[in-house]
Amino acid sequence: MLRAAMLIVVVDEHPVVRAGVRALLERRMRGATVSDAETVDAALEATTDGGPDVIVVDPWRPGVDVKHTVAALQQHSAAPIVVFTSDGGARLLSQALDAGVKGYVRKDSPPEDLVRAIEAASAGDFYVDPGLSSSLMLENGVRNLSARQREILQMLADGMQTEAVAGRLGLSTETVRTHTKRILAKLEASTRTEAVAIGLRHGLID
Repeated sequence: MLRAAMLIVVVDEHPVVRAGVRALLERRMRGATVSDAETVDAALEATTDGGPDVIVVDPWRPGVDVKHTVAALQQHSAAPIVVFTSDGGARLLSQALDAGVKGYVRKDSPPEDLVRAIEAASAGDFYVDPGLSSSLMLENGVRNLSARQREILQMLADGMQTEAVAGRLGLSTETVRTHTKRILAKLEASTRTEAVAIGLRHGLID
């Protein structure tokens, strides 16, 4: 249950977005007080007397590091942070979660997703837009490929077969097959061709 005095601060540079989110939350979340600000600095200046219970922020700006934005908020408030942005890229999602936010929701998601994210954050839990969960898993898989797995993926991209890869690396064919299976699992790919395409898209191989 949300406490009656719950205060939510919405930080977004677009007035229409702020007004819309504020109206949504006031309608859907009984007992919550919602304020808004155009910038992080303005939000911090406006939140006195104990600060907000949850901060909803769109941290994306050209040339601005997401972690820096989140850190600035965390220096002045212990409130959990929910990212609400039009950027649904796995990279920004991963950076935001690494920075310590409690929720991540796209602006084109159903209104209920933002409400759920705020409720989860206020309870100390995490909430990631369901449509982005697979993107996060893929990003983690990309980052967790070992040097050997990247090397094998590059050879597959070069058209080499399992036996040729094994001969080049001095490994058994079974070891190469095992690496290949793990590569496909980490990249959520069903075929080698799909794994190579993902590797090229994420800059893992040439």
